[in-house]
Amino acid sequence: MTLLSPLLIVLFYGIIFYLSFNKDLAEDKKIILVNDETGIFNNTLEDTKTINFQYKTLSKDEPKLLLDETGTYGILTISKKEESYSYDLLANEQPGINTLTTIESQLEKSLKNQQLRAKGIDNKILSEIDQIDVNLNTRKNTADGFEKGNSGATTMIGFLGAFLIYFFIFLYGVQVMKGVIEEKTNRIVEVIISSVKPFQLMMGKIMGIAMVGFTQFVIWVALVTLLSGPVTMLVKDLMHIEPSVVTEQINTAGVQTPAPSSGEFLDALGNFNFPLILGLFVFYFIGGYLFYGALFAAVGSAVDNETDTQQFMMPITLPLIFSIALAQTVINSPNSSLSVWLSMIPFSSPVIMMVRLPFGIPTYQIIASMVCMILGFLSTVWFAGRIYRIGILTYGKKPTYKELFKWLFRKN
Repeated sequence: MTLLSPLLIVLFYGIIFYLSFNKDLAEDKKIILVNDETGIFNNTLEDTKTINFQYKTLSKDEPKLLLDETGTYGILTISKKEESYSYDLLANEQPGINTLTTIESQLEKSLKNQQLRAKGIDNKILSEIDQIDVNLNTRKNTADGFEKGNSGATTMIGFLGAFLIYFFIFLYGVQVMKGVIEEKTNRIVEVIISSVKPFQLMMGKIMGIAMVGFTQFVIWVALVTLLSGPVTMLVKDLMHIEPSVVTEQINTAGVQTPAPSSGEFLDALGNFNFPLILGLFVFYFIGGYLFYGALFAAVGSAVDNETDTQQFMMPITLPLIFSIALAQTVINSPNSSLSVWLSMIPFSSPVIMMVRLPFGIPTYQIIASMVCMILGFLSTVWFAGRIYRIGILTYGKKPTYKELFKWLFRKN
């Protein structure tokens, strides 16, 4: 799986991108009967890959009969009440968002063209005006002068680093917890601690899985880098999409980015301090894992089976989920007070610092965050060690939070 997972990941995201840009693949051809009581929309709606508009005047009882006995998907009835139009779509099922959006856009386009003609405005002239596009070039003030930047590249690198750390902390942290539970359930731990101290056993398990995870991560990065190029080219050839369409899809997802050319994007990537970003990624990857891994180990030692872990997992996982949820807010304002404080708190700093790093942050903030991360790790190791030494040999009863608190200060 270490070798196969990168291929599956690349194919997984390749398929997602392909389907997201080819939404019509998931839809059947639909026939929409247009019952235009106003008479001004007849033959003005344009067919699409998924919708075929047909025009027919219907009586009051005909719509239900047509829907029940024919292959008609829906009936669009257009009427006018005083100065406003009314649009009703009758169908055998609840139409999807894509279908509704397509019909609404066609109706809006038809009304817009009619009003332009009524006011004597040439639609071609308006279309030419709509083609005007403004691309704002950004340059960042650095010690070496002004460096050209790119919001899209910065956002992509920040989110990628944050998501990878979030993913790997969960993946390998849970492995630590399951390993402790397995040894405890099989009573293997009773033999092991006859030779080593409980704290040594806990740290050995955390560090061992950390090295396995880091090795696996390096292999994955190398393989994904090699495989992503061919898969990207294949998906691009299959989709036949323009850069503007890609930008529209990204903006629809909630991440507002400009639409630079591929050359500008690559130039922007060249301006990033990748040695610093990669070095800090490794630090926060290991630091974040050790911070949360110790807590996962403590949970594993306190219970007898995975079912009982849910009570104690929630307080541990909520800060991680909270951090990744706030990543969008941090992207929009990477140097705000909220972003700075979140990057100092060990519970959220592994994710938030990776989001902020590509935007360029003061050195003292990086150092302060690293110091807080180290102190946080030492604190959680002490905390987890005090629970682990007692919990690892406790069977038959799921402890309460009150009992865990007592374990922290028990001397023997």
